[in-house]
Amino acid sequence: MKKGNLLLLSACFFSLCLGACQPNSSKQQDKDSVPETGKADRSSLKYTSYLDNYKKSDWKAHWIWTNYCNEDSYVAFRKVFTLKEKVNEATAFISAESKYFMWVNEELVTIDGSLKRGPTPYDSYYDEVKINNLKEGNNIITILVAFNGRSGDSSINPQIKDSEGDMISQAGLLFEMQVGDTLVKSDSSFKTIRIDAYRNKISGGKEYDAYDQSSMLAERNVFYDARKEIGDYRKLDFDDSSWESAKAVAKAGNLPFGDLYKAPTKPIKFHEITDFSNANEYVGKTLSEDTTLKLYLPTDIQFSWYIDVEAEAGKKLVFYTDSYKYNDGLQSFKDTYVTKDGQQSYENYPWRSGYTLFIDAPKGVKFNKLAYRMSEFNGELMEPFASSDANLDILWKKAQNTVRVCMRDSFMDCPDRERGPYMGDASNQIDAALYCYDQGALDLIKKSILVCLGWVKTDNVIPSRAPSVKPQEIPNQSLAFLTSAYHYFEHTNDIETMTPYVKAVIEYLKLFEMQNGLPKYRAGSWTWNDWGSYIDNDLLQAGFYYYALRLTKELVTLLKMNDNISFINERMASMEANYHDAYYTQDGFKSSSSNHIDDRANAMLALSGLAKESDYETIINVLSKTREASPFCEKYVLEALCKMGRIDIAKERMLLRYDAMIKDSKDTLYEKFDITDGTFNHAWTSGPIYIINRYIAGLKPTKPGFEEYSLSL
Repeated sequence: MKKGNLLLLSACFFSLCLGACQPNSSKQQDKDSVPETGKADRSSLKYTSYLDNYKKSDWKAHWIWTNYCNEDSYVAFRKVFTLKEKVNEATAFISAESKYFMWVNEELVTIDGSLKRGPTPYDSYYDEVKINNLKEGNNIITILVAFNGRSGDSSINPQIKDSEGDMISQAGLLFEMQVGDTLVKSDSSFKTIRIDAYRNKISGGKEYDAYDQSSMLAERNVFYDARKEIGDYRKLDFDDSSWESAKAVAKAGNLPFGDLYKAPTKPIKFHEITDFSNANEYVGKTLSEDTTLKLYLPTDIQFSWYIDVEAEAGKKLVFYTDSYKYNDGLQSFKDTYVTKDGQQSYENYPWRSGYTLFIDAPKGVKFNKLAYRMSEFNGELMEPFASSDANLDILWKKAQNTVRVCMRDSFMDCPDRERGPYMGDASNQIDAALYCYDQGALDLIKKSILVCLGWVKTDNVIPSRAPSVKPQEIPNQSLAFLTSAYHYFEHTNDIETMTPYVKAVIEYLKLFEMQNGLPKYRAGSWTWNDWGSYIDNDLLQAGFYYYALRLTKELVTLLKMNDNISFINERMASMEANYHDAYYTQDGFKSSSSNHIDDRANAMLALSGLAKESDYETIINVLSKTREASPFCEKYVLEALCKMGRIDIAKERMLLRYDAMIKDSKDTLYEKFDITDGTFNHAWTSGPIYIINRYIAGLKPTKPGFEEYSLSL
């Protein structure tokens, strides 16, 4: 079971005014030469050798790009080649910075290709894409690369030094495909051009609308001006004679893109273009006044939007979803389309999410078609949980929808505001995905564990968000992630992945200092414990820490590792001997630094195994009266009740805490129990699937890999 300097910008602005990035003859290299950009120094990384099996080093292709193209640009590549006979299937190896969309013989094959950088802070992923529509004679491959040119909470932007020593962003495309005796590879034989219809701050000038956008996002808004279109360059007979020959920018494996690791997940799955359910309210009618169209999606999905319109040139349409602006004021995406004269169609390929698409459209525009293309993580959802309790069934399905919309390149906290791969959010989402997705979820979990390994440095700190421009350590989240990795092993028996990960965890656990027989609070680089009030930080982390110690000890045995874990035994014994005197009160457990009895901290004492059975009545009493945990920690509260044999109280508490979300019209789960605040689709809130399946239904593995399992129902 299985992410310039003034001279450069000036040159780019001049070339954009001409409609394309043109080569500078005084600096043009021999078209087949490849710059020596050097290798990354990975001496600060501790576990990259364990990723070597996923690395491809025998590339014949090299990274290519245009001359002088600035960030926030879209660059098209074309390659025509001839085959002597039809080939049923070929495998293309592709990587791009930042994202690519590919057509083969005018058919869309890949959407939103390339996992965000990277498997380590220096390296990139490559996709394996199956091509099954090649034919005898001439074939055409067209690739549109979206170059964001910035890092975010989920990606690292590659950079190089320019001739004056300043760091500038660098994009690229790497493509290689062997078809019989024919090798198709990215080199100077690829024709390329910047698609000037995609405007940015430089090329768009005064017409460009720089809408506010969350700085945590690596992706950008789209501003597309159809007046600048050059025709359908995806077609075989398109005349690309004015396009430049692609320029080599780096050897595969060299900086700034680094080594290439195979994407552990399949390419993004996409569907056919579908009309909005209420499109007929607007289609076929010329707008008599400025109008905001409100178009309904079947649920909260990941999608690209498609329009066919008739208009005069220069009409500006603005697109955004109901997730554009949250109560915390962080904006996601707001896209712009400027019409050319006459009838026209356009698909906005970068994905957006939400329940509703809004279009601010001016008077005089006529819509012939209003549609969307759903795309999603490439895995199959399992059948929904069904029981005699309708509220449980609703909660399970809403949690599954939340899992689905919060996974793509990686597990992410939410699909719009941040798209950040936080380990804490992922810990709950992974536990849920194990019970509501097929093999695809296991692939993405494996990727998350491998990324964790690839980002650990010689200081042994496990970062809590990677890939990310800010891979801070949030200790509770790093410890929580271990619990979901443990559950992954229960479901898969993936010894190869888990063994080096456990080695990294052992070294990380040693970083926690002990004081008076108990762990001293570790703040990390971002001091965060949970959302909400009355958090007993010291006690909560002590529970997470003991839980990590115990599970690590179990994993060392299950994996038959020879690592010396005497320190784990010593620390567990020390905590067991000292926790009661340090934390116990008649009203519940708490640390001396807290003025409150914290439900989440008490729950972690029980769930971790640190609390004795004689403590259960005290802890159950706390959990029956106090409800302060956010959805992140609530999953652990519910599981603690189940561990203590009170599944009845866990079910009652879960339905009570999620009551507003169960009754809400949206079919995803919110970031917080107060559904007027935060995102309406947040990964960490999906924990109920795990609780329902593992404890209420009682389905759980009793031997790794589900070799043996139990089922209560």
